[in-house]
Amino acid sequence: DEAFRTCRGSHMVKFTTPSGQQKIQKRPVQKNPKEACDCPKVFIAPPHYIQGPNVMASLGRYSSKLLSSKKVGVLIPEFLKGLFGATIEKSLKEADIEAKWEIFPGIPSVKEIERIVAAWKDEGLDAVLAVGGGSCNDCGKGVAFKLKIHCVVVSTQCATDAPCSALSIIYTPEGAYEGGWTYPQSPVLVVVDTDVILNAPSRSLVSGFGDALSTYYEARTCWENPKALSMCEARPTATAYAIGEKSAQMLYENAEKAMRALSKPEDPAAKKAKTDEAESDREALEMVVEANTLLSGIGFESGGLAASHAVAQALSWVPSVHHKHLHGEMVSMGLITMLCMEDTAGLKGRKEELQKVGEFLVKVGLPVTWTQIHFDPEDKSSVDTFLDVAMKQWFAHNEPFTVTKDIIMEAFKSANDFGQSLVAKHGDAPYQKIHGGK
Repeated sequence: DEAFRTCRGSHMVKFTTPSGQQKIQKRPVQKNPKEACDCPKVFIAPPHYIQGPNVMASLGRYSSKLLSSKKVGVLIPEFLKGLFGATIEKSLKEADIEAKWEIFPGIPSVKEIERIVAAWKDEGLDAVLAVGGGSCNDCGKGVAFKLKIHCVVVSTQCATDAPCSALSIIYTPEGAYEGGWTYPQSPVLVVVDTDVILNAPSRSLVSGFGDALSTYYEARTCWENPKALSMCEARPTATAYAIGEKSAQMLYENAEKAMRALSKPEDPAAKKAKTDEAESDREALEMVVEANTLLSGIGFESGGLAASHAVAQALSWVPSVHHKHLHGEMVSMGLITMLCMEDTAGLKGRKEELQKVGEFLVKVGLPVTWTQIHFDPEDKSSVDTFLDVAMKQWFAHNEPFTVTKDIIMEAFKSANDFGQSLVAKHGDAPYQKIHGGK
């Protein structure tokens, strides 16, 4: 644990360590948000990232050549094992890698991590391959840390920027948020098969747009505020800031074309006629997958979070939102709330950027109103929970001004008003297409 804290910096206060040290003091809100921070700059990233069509079929070769693996544990949901198990097993066998399989039931809890650790602790494994979405990836990271072996993340959806991060979100066995574990390093290898992403539900990719777009705007807030800290509890690097900016640029330029790649024409003649366009759309898909996963993953962790993710985390505690929405959809509302907040505080250029961001979110089908995110302002309990949780997110106070409940609520109201004006102007057909009128 001492080496763990040293690696992450002297301000390690926000999450528990995987060994269970939970009485970590909350970082105090700075009285002067503009006072310079004496922290060092820290940059963290996975050493290997591989993305492309059919790369899952080469998983064994990657594990052998990059990690010298001989025996691995494969953690995978049952339905994904049915889809990809044979491909993974064949690839591992071709690389002379023995595999032990465990089914991931769906919740990354301490109990589940301990169950898998107990099953594998005497197997002599040299790596954990976590195949699935964010929850399975987070569980795999925890298992690998406990076993003191490599973690390989094989991401099968593009809904968040979690695969590249050195942290896990932990839940109770019943599915309630419990906290997070941070690790001294990122997964040693991240593999993203874009053929798999192409055939995954489009909603997960679009949700990732919300998460990845916010990366730039939050990193900029942290960069401009000399007292703000990144998720490494250090000052952000210029590299992380630039990566966040590139992530947003790639989304603005490629998101709509990438969504076309997910809409496959049924008629063979139509497919042939659209060959050139299809190739362009497929390249756009590759670009947004990289933005959602690699650029945003590095950008948020080393660049920092701010009010956008504080609002998103708070929304996840509201039952009507939590049960109907993905993380990136909540971040969509968080982002326009943050920009409204910063515009009211007089930060330069926010009004113009709010318009650009809002137009993009509506165009791709992300929520921009309370109705779309299923937030009921008349439910006092939900409102109180929302505000309490938002204020408790330490990164909410990375803003260059004092953040209060009143400021958050006024900005949230302004975001809803702004979103309603956008829907009135452009309609909500993209949102309805994704959510099926729900």
